[in-house]
Amino acid sequence: MALQRQFNFFDKVELKDPEDPTKSPEIFQSIESNVATSGRGHMVVADRSGVVHIIDKNLKVESFLAYESGRITHMKQLRQRNILVTVGEEDNAVQVIKLWDLDKPDRVKTGPTLERSIRVQQTKDTFPVSALAVLENLSQIAVGLANGVVVLINGDLMRERTTAQKIVHQNDEPITGLGFKEQQKGALLFIATTSKVLLYNTFTKHTQTLDDQGGGLGCAVMNEASQELAIARDEAIFFYGADGRGPAYAFDGPKTFISFYKSYLVLVSPPNITTAASRQFGVNASAVSANDTTRLTIIDTLNKFTAYQATFSQGIRSVICEWGSIHIVENGGKVYRLDEMDTSVKLDILFKKNMYLLAINLAHNQKYDNASISDIIKKYGDHLYTKGDYDGAMGQYVRTIGRLEPSYVIRKFLDAQRIYNLTSYLQELHSSGLANADHTTLLLNCYTKLKDVKRLDEFIKTDSDLMFDLETAIQVCRQAGYYEHAVYLAEKFEEHDLYLTVQIDDVKNYEKALAYMRRLGSKEADKNLQKYGKVLLTHLPEKTTQLLVDLCSGFLTKAGSPSPTPGTVTPAGGQPGLNNLPFAMAGSPVTANLTANAISSPRVISQTVFQPKSKGGQGDSVKYSPPSPRTFMSLFVDLPSYLITFLEQVSANRWPSPSAQTNLTPAGASAKSPTNAGGRPNSIGSVNAVTGSKKAYDSTDRSSLGRSGLMSDQDMEERKAVWNTLFELYLAHNNTGKESMLGAADLYKKMRDRNINKEKCLRLLNDTEISYDMNHALVLCHLAEFDEGIVFLYERMKMYTDILRLWIGRDDTTKVIECLRKYGPLEPSLYPLTLSYFSSSPGRLTSATPELLKVLDHIDQQDLLPPLQVVQALSQTSVATIGMIKNYIGRRIEAEKKERAEDQKQIQSYRQESENKRREIEDLKTSARIFQVTKCSSCGGSLDLPSVHFLCRHSFHQRCLADSADRECPKCMIEQRTVADIRRMQEANAEKHDLFLSELEDADDGFEVIAKYFGNNTMAFAKLIDSSN
Repeated sequence: MALQRQFNFFDKVELKDPEDPTKSPEIFQSIESNVATSGRGHMVVADRSGVVHIIDKNLKVESFLAYESGRITHMKQLRQRNILVTVGEEDNAVQVIKLWDLDKPDRVKTGPTLERSIRVQQTKDTFPVSALAVLENLSQIAVGLANGVVVLINGDLMRERTTAQKIVHQNDEPITGLGFKEQQKGALLFIATTSKVLLYNTFTKHTQTLDDQGGGLGCAVMNEASQELAIARDEAIFFYGADGRGPAYAFDGPKTFISFYKSYLVLVSPPNITTAASRQFGVNASAVSANDTTRLTIIDTLNKFTAYQATFSQGIRSVICEWGSIHIVENGGKVYRLDEMDTSVKLDILFKKNMYLLAINLAHNQKYDNASISDIIKKYGDHLYTKGDYDGAMGQYVRTIGRLEPSYVIRKFLDAQRIYNLTSYLQELHSSGLANADHTTLLLNCYTKLKDVKRLDEFIKTDSDLMFDLETAIQVCRQAGYYEHAVYLAEKFEEHDLYLTVQIDDVKNYEKALAYMRRLGSKEADKNLQKYGKVLLTHLPEKTTQLLVDLCSGFLTKAGSPSPTPGTVTPAGGQPGLNNLPFAMAGSPVTANLTANAISSPRVISQTVFQPKSKGGQGDSVKYSPPSPRTFMSLFVDLPSYLITFLEQVSANRWPSPSAQTNLTPAGASAKSPTNAGGRPNSIGSVNAVTGSKKAYDSTDRSSLGRSGLMSDQDMEERKAVWNTLFELYLAHNNTGKESMLGAADLYKKMRDRNINKEKCLRLLNDTEISYDMNHALVLCHLAEFDEGIVFLYERMKMYTDILRLWIGRDDTTKVIECLRKYGPLEPSLYPLTLSYFSSSPGRLTSATPELLKVLDHIDQQDLLPPLQVVQALSQTSVATIGMIKNYIGRRIEAEKKERAEDQKQIQSYRQESENKRREIEDLKTSARIFQVTKCSSCGGSLDLPSVHFLCRHSFHQRCLADSADRECPKCMIEQRTVADIRRMQEANAEKHDLFLSELEDADDGFEVIAKYFGNNTMAFAKLIDSSN
C-alpha cells in the first residue's frame, strides 16, 4: 500500500538545558549514548562505559554503574512493573542479563537494587547479543546472538534461583529482531534474521517460516498494541502476525531504525550511503560523519499517510518516545521534541485540502463522538454537492441520519430536482426508524412521481417491522390511486378502519369488506358495521343482514375460532326455524303456505348461518356479550323487509320462546270456542272460552316470571325494543294501500302477506314473557285499524265493554253476539249496551229479534239485570215495543212476588226465634232453675253426690269433670267458644277499615257486602270517627 499523502502533524521543538537555556541538555552533551529505552515516566540512556542514566521529565539525571568491565548493548523498560532489563558484557565478553528494580534503591551503593543476574550460555565462542525480547511477567526472555542463535530463558526470573536456558533456533544468519506475542498457553516468539522471518511456539516447540526475507539490525520491532512484528526493508514496511505476513506499506529507501509511538511508525533513514552498505548487519554510527543528513519519517499506520517528515543534519543517535512526545537525540547532543498537533488542528488542515474521508477516519481513530463525526460527514457531503456529485453527496448525507436534521438534506435535493437521490435518503431514514409522517408522505410521493412500482412494493410489502407512519402511507397510496398497496398495508398491520375505508369507499369491493368484517370478531365488527352498515346494506342486503344477525345473536367469532353449528337462515316468513319465534303460528294454515310461497320479506342467503346454540355447544369458549339490535335499526331505514328479517332472527336466536310451542288460540281469531263442560256449545254465557284462556295466560305468566327472573334488566329492555319495532313493522306491512290499482295475482299476494303479518302481530301480542306497554300497542293497533289486535289487548286489559263498543262501532252484529256470549258473564254491563244496540234501528231489531229474545231469557235465568234497567235500555228509542218484553216482565214480576213472600216468611221465623231467646234469658235472670236430672251427662250413670249442675240443664258427677279453674259444661263448651271466637273476630274486623273497603271494591254487589257486615253485627263494634280530630 503506497503512502502518497504527506502531512506535517507534529511540531518540532528543541530542548534546552534547565540550568542554561542557551545550551542543549548537559546530559546528552556529556555522554555518548549507546542504547536507550523509556517508560514509566522516565528515559533510560546507557553509555559505552556501562553506566545507566535515568532522566526524568525535568531532565534531572540519576546514574549508576551497571557493568564494570563492558558496555551495555540492550535495555528494556517493562510497562507493568518498574523493572529495567539490561544486557551487557562482563569479563571475557560474557553476555549478562541483569534485572534492576528501579523502585528499590540499593542499600550499599548508588543506584537501584539488582534483583537478578543471568549469564547467557553460549556453546563455544562468545558472540554479541543482537536482539532482546522480554515478556512483561518476566517468565521468559529471548536473546538473539550475532551467530544466528536464539536462547530462550524460562522460569520465574525474579524469584527462582536457577533458570532454564534453551536454544530454540540456530542458523548462520545473524538475529536482527525478536518479539513475544502472549497467548493463553505459552507464547509465540517472532524471530527475524537478515534473510528470514520465523515464528516459534514456546508451548508446542514448533517453528514455522513466515517469510523468506528478513530485515536489518534495528529494522525489526514488535508493535505492543497489535502484537505484530514490523520489519522495515528498503522497498516497504512489512507486518507479520501469527498467521503470516500481513499488510505492507510501500516506502522506498534504506532504513536504519524503526520504532512505534501510539499508532505511528517512526522510521529513521540513513545518510546518503550506498544501498549495499545499508543492507549489512547494521550501520555503524561511527561510520557516519557528523555532517551527514538523516531523515526521520512518522507514518500513521491506521490512516495510511505520512504524518511527519524531517531531516536532521547531524544524524540521529536515539529516538526515545516518552511523556506524550517523540524525542530525537542528534549525534551532536542536540535534543528535539516532536509534539503531536491537536486533532482539531489536524482536521482543519484536512478540511482546507478537502480530504474529508481522511478527516472522518482520523476522527474515528481519535474516538470522536458521533455528533462530531456526523458534522465532518456533513461537510464532506456539502463539498460533494457543491461539486455536482449528487450521488456521492447523498451517500454521505445518509451516514448522518440520526444526527443531521433531515429537512436540511431534503431541501437541498428538492431544489436540485434530484428525486431519485431523495428517494434513497428517505428510504434510509425509514429504515432507521427516524421518519415522521411528512417523510413517509414525501417518500411515497417520490415513488408515485417516478412510477417506480417495484421500489414501492419493496418499501410497503417488506417483511420487516413497520418503519413508517402507517396511516400516512395508506392515505398517500389512496390519493395516488395505489389502492392495492393501501389495502395490503391496512390488512397486514390490522388497521381495520383504513382497510374497510379503502375497500368500500375507493375499491367498491363490498364482498371483501364484508368477509373481512366477519373475520374480525364481534368487537371490531360491531364498530365497523355501525360505520359502514348503511352502504353495505345498500349493495349487499342479504349478506350484510346475515352478518348483523350473527353479530347480534352472539354467533360471530374470529377467524380460526370454534364456530357454532351451521344451520339454515330463516327469513321473515314460514321457514323451518319459524316455530322457534314467539310470533310464529305453529300449525296454522298460513304458516304451511309460507314454506311454498315467497313472502314480503326477502330471503337472506349466506353460507355462514347458524341456529341457536344449545348449552355445552362447541362455541361456548368464544362467547361474547352481543351488541344491542337497536344500534343497527337505523341502518335499515329504507329496507323495512330486511329489518324484519334481522329482528326476527335475532329474537329467535337470543330469546327462543318456549311459549311458541304452545298453540294458544289468539283472542278475536275466527276459531270456534271449545264445548262448555256444563252446558251447550256456543251458548251465550259459556265462560269456558274466556276463563280457559285466562287460565292459560295465568300459567304462562307464572312461568314467564320464573324465566324473566334469570334475564337481566338490560336484556329485557333489548327484547322490548325488538318487540316494539317488529310490531310496528308488521302493522305497517299490514296496511292495504291502493288495492284497486293491483292485479289479481298481486292482490292475492298482498292479501296473503297481510294475513301473515296479522298472525305475527297476534303471536307477538301473545308473548307473555315480555311486559310490553299495552296502551302503546293499543294505540298502534288503532292507528293501523288492526281489529284482532285491539280485541286481544282489550281482553288482556279486561276491557270487555270496549270490545263490545268496537264491534258496535263496526256494526257487526255477529261479532257483538259473540262478544256478549264470551264476556257477558264477566261483565254484566254488556247486556244493557247490547239491548241498546239491538233496539237502535228497526232493521237491526228485525234481524236480531231471536237473539234479543235469547238475551232476555239469559238475563232472566241468570238474574243479571233488574227489569227496570232492561226497560230503560230498550226504551232509549221507539223501535222496541212492550209486546217484545211482555213475557219477560211478567216472569220477573211473578218471581219477585214469590221472593218477597219467602223473605217475609223468613223474617217472621227470625223474629219468633229471637223472642224465644229473650224470654229464656230473662227467665234465667229472674227465676230459679230446678235440676231434676238423675243421670250423669258424661258417663250415663246414676247421679250421686257430689254432683255439678249447669244452667244449660246438663249435670255431671264431680269426678267426671276435669279439674280446671273455669267451670264450663263439657257438652256446650265447644259451641260457646266458637261463638266467643266469632264475636272477637267481629270486634277485630270492626277496626279493619281497609279490609272492608277492599271487599267493597272487589264485590260485584256492594250492597250485599254492607248487608253482610250489618248482619254479622260488625258495625255495632265500629268506633265512631270524630271528623274534628
